[in-house]
Amino acid sequence: MKSTTSKTDYRAVVVSLLVAILFWVMNALNKENYTQKIAFPLRFNYNDSLYIPTQPLPEKVSVNVSGNGWSLLRKALALDITPIYYTVKKPLQTKFLNTSTLTDSLSEHIKDVKVNYVIADRFDLEFERRVHKTITLKVDSLHIPLHEGFVVSSLINLHPTSIEVDGPESAFTELGEFLYIKVPGRRIQENFDEEIKIPLPKNTNLKASKERVQVSFEVSELLK
Repeated sequence: MKSTTSKTDYRAVVVSLLVAILFWVMNALNKENYTQKIAFPLRFNYNDSLYIPTQPLPEKVSVNVSGNGWSLLRKALALDITPIYYTVKKPLQTKFLNTSTLTDSLSEHIKDVKVNYVIADRFDLEFERRVHKTITLKVDSLHIPLHEGFVVSSLINLHPTSIEVDGPESAFTELGEFLYIKVPGRRIQENFDEEIKIPLPKNTNLKASKERVQVSFEVSELLK
């Protein structure tokens, strides 16, 4: 009987302790003027049909905010965080993110907490003009690696014959009106029909409508 009473007393103490902790937490969360660092998603507004960033744009920004405990808890748990939009009006002249402007923008969009400051001195930005160009593809027929005594005996078929390329202006300095496709292999003596990778300049911001091209032609041996 004594053992049962002890267990009951133990459970009562635990329940009382949990209730006390709950009330303390709720009372604490109702208080004002807590300060917290919170990361907000960051999105950029700019004319992406005319300009392109040449380095990754920051996706988040850390902000020092203060306010009610409940509001900060919701933000910390990402329960009601909406993306913050930053407008870049002159991309070619804008070299960094203005944290003062961003702070003002945050204050306009976030009403339940006070925005104190953005935790960053500077975010570098780099934009270039976006260029869209049609490049004609041609096979480098003078350097097809044929076996001695063999020749290309048909038209060289190429599909597609052109591609659309999109990217920053500086990436096009290596691209002319034509792009020559080099046939791979060694001592070819049979009909050729393969997909070949298009040799575009190595630039992560350069996008092409096709990455590979189909090349085919017939090969014959010269009569002796």
